[in-house]
Amino acid sequence: MKRNRSARGSVGTPARRLARALLAAVVGGALAVSLAACSGGGAGESGASDGGADAARSEGIAPDAAEGDVAADAAGAVGLAESPEQAADRELITTGNATLAVDDPFDAAEQIADLVEQAGGRVEARDERAATADEPGSASMTLRIPADRVSATLDALDELGEVRDQHVETIDVTGTAQDLDARIAALRTSTDRLRELMADADRTSDLIEIEAELSTRQAELDSRVSERSRLSDEVAMSTLHVEIVAESSPAAQARPGGFLGGLSAGWSALVTTFNVVVLVLGAIIPWLALAGVVLLVVVAVRREIAKRRPAGPTLLETATPAPAPTD
Repeated sequence: MKRNRSARGSVGTPARRLARALLAAVVGGALAVSLAACSGGGAGESGASDGGADAARSEGIAPDAAEGDVAADAAGAVGLAESPEQAADRELITTGNATLAVDDPFDAAEQIADLVEQAGGRVEARDERAATADEPGSASMTLRIPADRVSATLDALDELGEVRDQHVETIDVTGTAQDLDARIAALRTSTDRLRELMADADRTSDLIEIEAELSTRQAELDSRVSERSRLSDEVAMSTLHVEIVAESSPAAQARPGGFLGGLSAGWSALVTTFNVVVLVLGAIIPWLALAGVVLLVVVAVRREIAKRRPAGPTLLETATPAPAPTD
């Protein structure tokens, strides 16, 4: 009996060892396959990267440039960037204003007008104000300049004098322009279709109805075309408002300061007040003369009426009672 248990124990021990060896072999194989897959993927990615770099080199493009092109294509695919053609097709309205300080505003206005004409633009409005005792002369101009000449014109203004204030604003109206173009195309198609229907109309009622609808569509088409033309003009010709002022006032330079300045200011105020009083008196005197004439006429008429009135008993005489008789 002891030998039989010893035999069974000796037989079971190698079986357990074999099972453990098989399990270890399976686990080791799985680990080897996993490591091979990881190394193969890394090699594949590096190979792909090297292949892309080699392709870029074969095309004469640097690897960084090729990567930049790929990034640009991806950005354009999701709408994050615009092609150069799309950027060039943008419609922009540019407006600006500037203040120019010069010695002679009128002479500067003439020079600005010449510059604008040479640039292919025009002077849309011009206002000049002569110098007075208190204020120097000045001028203001509204210029229409080609959109690509705005910067050059502002640089030219800086050469004529001192540009104190300057502001330029640009508005993108591409969407509005595209919407107008689409509406105009649809209206033209509609009007063409209505003309075809009018030519094929057999009944007078249909003809009148189609003609009325055609008139409505044609009026809307003309309005849209006019709006589009105005928008195109604003895009092509930028608007620039220029205010031209004198650098200093001669009257302000001649006015003294201190006590003499106060005396001069007081004398000027006195003269101004005297002039106002004289002006008021000059306006009132004709009315006073007319009132005096009217008053004299009234007095004369009353005197004449008093002379022609008959004399009668006085109030005292009519009120005094007669004396009573004595006994």
